[in-house]
Amino acid sequence: MALNKKINAIFHLMELFIKRKEISSYDKDVLEEFKCSTKTLERYLNEIETSYPHIITIKKSRTKFWKLVRVSDIFEEFINNSYDLTNLFDLAKNFDPEIFKELEKGTLSKVANNNESVFLFKNSIMEELESDKSKAIFKSLKEAIKNYEYRNIVYRYNDEVTHTNEKCLKLIFMDNNWYLAVLDQDNCFQFRRLSFIVDVSYSSKNSYQKKEVTPYLTFLKTAQNAMTLYGSDEKIATIKATPNIAKYFEKDMKRFLPSQTFKHKEADGSIVFTLSYTQDLEILPFIQKWLPDLIIIEPLELKEAYRKKLKEALKN
Repeated sequence: MALNKKINAIFHLMELFIKRKEISSYDKDVLEEFKCSTKTLERYLNEIETSYPHIITIKKSRTKFWKLVRVSDIFEEFINNSYDLTNLFDLAKNFDPEIFKELEKGTLSKVANNNESVFLFKNSIMEELESDKSKAIFKSLKEAIKNYEYRNIVYRYNDEVTHTNEKCLKLIFMDNNWYLAVLDQDNCFQFRRLSFIVDVSYSSKNSYQKKEVTPYLTFLKTAQNAMTLYGSDEKIATIKATPNIAKYFEKDMKRFLPSQTFKHKEADGSIVFTLSYTQDLEILPFIQKWLPDLIIIEPLELKEAYRKKLKEALKN
């Protein structure tokens, strides 16, 4: 009977989220309707949040609320209020399309109809639905991060390797891909690409303390991409953009990398800027994308590494 009561309560709460969008465990009307204590209601809401990625917790003053976040609401707000939609659509394009499926028949359709002279959607922003296994892996990692838990991770890049007792730190969306930041069993920091994770299971170890990983979480806020090395000294590269592409590197243009810093404009129209990096692979792929119009001025060792890559490319 108690189990049925709990299941019925959770289903009814899901219905309430559709109508109300926000629910507090101190809501008198909800408590009266469910005939339960604040503590019990909070337990139901926590369980829903764990199982359902659209439900998040927010705080208003000292009160905790659970909120249903509809993606269409987020997109409509961005479309109506933002001057730059590039990152938003890149995220949508590379995320789980099941979450965004309402957009094409909902918000995007509405925006297109209301602003047909402004927007033209030539392609779907969705990609193919991810497998159930991928979703299960994502959910397991999300729970591990939230609860500071260890996981065993089977990773298939060239060979399949099982990494045991990994501390899961954060799921990060960058460079149009999902990555998992972890500390391996030797306490070495790693980025693991989600598309190469083939299985996740519980570890023999239970949980760790947040204070153990605080320095790594701080590092993640400044990491430039998946090639940024933890604990390595930063180097500075000075780069010149030729007049052909200089306009993309002007002082007021959006930066391509977080460390990109405008320095000056030369008489011929070239732009000189700097990039911070911890290893060559952190910035060389970006420079290669603009071949031959980004020129490495210094340091010499980065210039030589770039020349070597170009020679290998020509040889092949």
